Amino acid sequence: MIQFSEAEAKRLRAKAKKEPYIIALLQEQSQHIFKNPIIIPEKGIANWGLYYYCKKCSVALSFNRQQPFNHVCPSCNTVYTGEPFDSTWWGFINTENYNGAYHMGLLYLLTEDKCYAQKTIEVLLGYATYYIDYEVHGDIPYNGPGKAEAQTLNEAIFIRTLGLAYDLVQDCMSGEEKDQVRDKLLIPGAEFLVKHRHNQLHNHEVINNSAIAVIGILYDRQDLIQFALYEKYGLIYQLEEGVLEDKLWFENSFGYHFYALASFLTFEKFALYTQHSHIQHSHYREMLEVAAKFMQPDLSLPMLNDTNYGHHSFKGYQLMEFVYKHTGSLKLLQILNEVYHIEGRRNLEAFFYGVDTLEVTAPIELSVYHTAKGSGHTVLRGKDNRYLLFRHGPYGGEHDHYDRLGISYLAHNERISPDLGTTGYGALLHYDYYKNTGTHNTVMINEENQMPAAGKVLRFEIADDITYIEAEVDFGAPYTLPDSFTIKQWDEESYTGVRMIRKIAWADTYMVDVFVVEGVNQGVIDWCMHFCGKRTVRDPREQQVKAFSDKKPFKYLNNVTVLQNERHVKTNFEIGKAKVNVFTCLKEGELFYGEGPDNPSLKNISYMIERVRGNRAVFFNVIESYQGQETILNVDFIQEGKKVEAIIHKKDKKDKIVFEL
Repeated sequence: MIQFSEAEAKRLRAKAKKEPYIIALLQEQSQHIFKNPIIIPEKGIANWGLYYYCKKCSVALSFNRQQPFNHVCPSCNTVYTGEPFDSTWWGFINTENYNGAYHMGLLYLLTEDKCYAQKTIEVLLGYATYYIDYEVHGDIPYNGPGKAEAQTLNEAIFIRTLGLAYDLVQDCMSGEEKDQVRDKLLIPGAEFLVKHRHNQLHNHEVINNSAIAVIGILYDRQDLIQFALYEKYGLIYQLEEGVLEDKLWFENSFGYHFYALASFLTFEKFALYTQHSHIQHSHYREMLEVAAKFMQPDLSLPMLNDTNYGHHSFKGYQLMEFVYKHTGSLKLLQILNEVYHIEGRRNLEAFFYGVDTLEVTAPIELSVYHTAKGSGHTVLRGKDNRYLLFRHGPYGGEHDHYDRLGISYLAHNERISPDLGTTGYGALLHYDYYKNTGTHNTVMINEENQMPAAGKVLRFEIADDITYIEAEVDFGAPYTLPDSFTIKQWDEESYTGVRMIRKIAWADTYMVDVFVVEGVNQGVIDWCMHFCGKRTVRDPREQQVKAFSDKKPFKYLNNVTVLQNERHVKTNFEIGKAKVNVFTCLKEGELFYGEGPDNPSLKNISYMIERVRGNRAVFFNVIESYQGQETILNVDFIQEGKKVEAIIHKKDKKDKIVFEL
C-alpha cells in the first residue's frame, strides 16, 4: 500500500476504535454498493451528470438507483424519460461504484474485514471486464471525450478513485486479478488520459494529471509520472502558473478554486510517503488561507462565476485539515475552528488526514481586503454583517462570467444583491441566464456580454470613515486571454473602444455608486442591479412593458414596468428582515423594473435596469440598507461639468460625497 504507511494504518485502526463514527459514516456512504448486487455497464454509455436537470426549473433531477428509465424533478414532479437522462443515470451508477469501492477500501483498512475488500475487488474486476471495449464518446463543451464517462474530466476521477481503491485492497487479490485490473483497467485508463490531456492551464488538467500520476506511482511507470508531474502543463506547472499573485486560482471561481485544490491534494495524500510529494509547496497553504479574505459573514464564500450550489458548501474547508497538519498554519486552524463551531468535525478529511485534536484559538477576524493585483477584488465590511465585494480584476477563462466591475452585496444576514453564481451546465438557464452580463450588478451594452478585459484600480482610500474605491475597465486596451481554451460568448463590436469607470463610496449603512460609461458606438447602455426580495411601493406613473426583450438573459424577465421623465427616483425593497432604499438620479433615460429567476430558479428576484441610449452614460445611485427605521431622509444629486455630488440628508446631519468624473 502506498497511500498509508504501516505505522499510519495501525494508528488509524486504533483511532477508529475510539471514534466509531467513522465506520458508520463509511458504511453509510457505501451501503448501496455493499448491500446490493454490483451494476456495471457493459458498454461505455454513461453521460454527463450536468445533463440531469429539469428543463423547466433548471434544478437537478432526483437520482434513483431503482429507476433507470424514470427521472423525476423534485420541484415540479415532471418525469423525464429517454435521452440524455437514461445514459446520465449510468453516469451516476459509475459514481456510486467508484466512490463505494474507495469507501469500502477504507473500511477494510480500518477493520481488516475482508468482506469489504472482496466487494471492492468485485467492482474493480467488473470494470476490468468491460473497460477495454468501452466506446470513446462525449461531446460536452470545453471537454475531451471519455470511455467509462462522457468527458475526460470524469474519466480521470473514475480512474483515479478506482486506483486509490485498488491500492487499499491489493493485498487481498491474486496475481491474476491484479494483472487483470492493471492491464485492462488502470493502465489503459491512464494512457487514455495522456492522449486527451489538453495543453492549457485548467482545473480539468489538474484532475487529469492527478489521475495519471496516481497510476504512474502505483505501477512505477516513470513515463506517466514525468508526463503528469514534471512536464509543462503537468501538476507542478499548474500549481505554479495557475495561481494568481494573491493566491486565488486563476479561474476566479471559489467553486473551482477548491475543485482544483481537491485534486492537487488527492494526489499529495496518495504520494505523501514517496519522493514525488510536494505538500510543503507554499501555494497549498496560501491558496487555502486566502479564503479568510473573502469569507462572507456566515463564513461561506461568494458564488462567483461558475460556482454552483454543488460547490457552495463548507466541504471545501475540510481540505484544510491535511495542509494544516503538514504546515501548522494558524490561519487554517482558525478557519477550521470557526467552521466546526457550525457543523462539527466528523468527516473523512479530519479523521484520515487531520491532527487528532485542533488547538483552541482566538476567533478569526474578518477584515477589509483590497488588492489591485492578482484576482483584483475588494471586500468591504460593516456593521450588521454588511459585506460588499467589488470585482475589478482580469478575466479568468472558461469558468469566469462577463461581469467586470460587478458588485455583490449582503447585509443583516440577508442576500441583498449577491452574485447568483450558476446552475448545472447542462441546464438551460446556465448559458441562457446566469452566465451573462445582465444577471450581474454591472453595466451591459446592447444586451450583449462584456468582452474579456482586465480592470485597473484608480483609487483606494479611507477618509472620514468613508472608503473610496474606484476602478476602470478599458475594453480598447490590449488584453491577452489566459492560457486556457475559451469559447467566445461575448460581443466585441459592442465593447471595443468602451471605457467603464465605477466609483464607490462605502459609508457602512449606505454606499454611493457612480458608474461612468464612455466610447459606446451609439448603443443601449444598461446599469443592472438585482435585489433578492420584493419592491414594497410601486409608482403609479409606471407603465407596463409588454415585451421587454427577446435576447438572453433579459428574455427571462417578467412583470416589467418602466418609469420615464423623472429626475429623482426612490425605490424600496424588502428582503427578508432587511429593507433597502435605492435613490436614483435619473438625469436621462428610463428606469425599468422586473422580476427574474433567483438561484435556485424556484423563486424570483427583483431587477432595476437603468437604460440610456447614446455613446456615454453616468449612472448615479445611493443604496441604503437597514432594519427598523431608515437613516436617509433624502438625497440631492448635483451634476456640474466633470463633478458629481450626493448630498445625503439624515435626521441629525448631512453627508456630502463628491466624485470627479
